[in-house]
Amino acid sequence: MIQSNEQTEVQPLKLGELGAVAGRGGAWLERQLDLVRDIKVTVRASMGSSEMTIAALFALREGDVVTLDRDTDAPIDILLEGNLIARGQLVAAGDRFGLRITEILDSGKL
Repeated sequence: MIQSNEQTEVQPLKLGELGAVAGRGGAWLERQLDLVRDIKVTVRASMGSSEMTIAALFALREGDVVTLDRDTDAPIDILLEGNLIARGQLVAAGDRFGLRITEILDSGKL
């Protein structure tokens, strides 16, 4: 519901108030995670990319090789909803590909 400022009293939020709530510890955080624990998200792995013209794209045939912008030993980017969150190594996990997490990125450095 949207209300006009004339009907609603608005007060500035003090950031210290947020810090006090966050400082309550693990039990508080665990309760908050319970609210979102079962929400599905999309995690993608990116080995690299390549730029080409539309003509080059349509000229691709079976057996052609598209060179990516990464070295073969470069880590694989792991993205959560399009945001880089970690890096890893490509591994075989049974009859599927898998990723071994080698680095979890600090959100302040992204």
